[in-house]
Amino acid sequence: MRRGKPLPPQGPAFDPDVPTAGFYRARLVRGGPFVALRFWLGLPFDPETGEELDRTPRWQCRLNGVELVDVFRFWPGCARDPISREEHDRLCDLHRTLDEASPYYDAKRPFDRLTAPLPFFSDRAKEV
Repeated sequence: MRRGKPLPPQGPAFDPDVPTAGFYRARLVRGGPFVALRFWLGLPFDPETGEELDRTPRWQCRLNGVELVDVFRFWPGCARDPISREEHDRLCDLHRTLDEASPYYDAKRPFDRLTAPLPFFSDRAKEV
């Protein structure tokens, strides 16, 4: 700042080179829905069988509780938006239960929030 005054603290600091284990949320595209991310340091998985391999532990990231993705594709971009385990589970359940016609289904496709139906309102609720 001017006149030699130090800036006030801006929040907790994080190392952009080393991920922090935990739950985060992010958007895959601008205007798209949030996705849930989980970061952890652990043994890698076999791509064919899904079992843990006897290798050196490494940083891993799971997208929406299903897909293993590259850690540094999302880190440190999502570091400012940590979430609780309950919020992570809610986002994962929301992703699993949506039908393919919903604009919230494909996280890689942006949509207009003013014209899109609400994510928790389904056709089943109309029938009851």
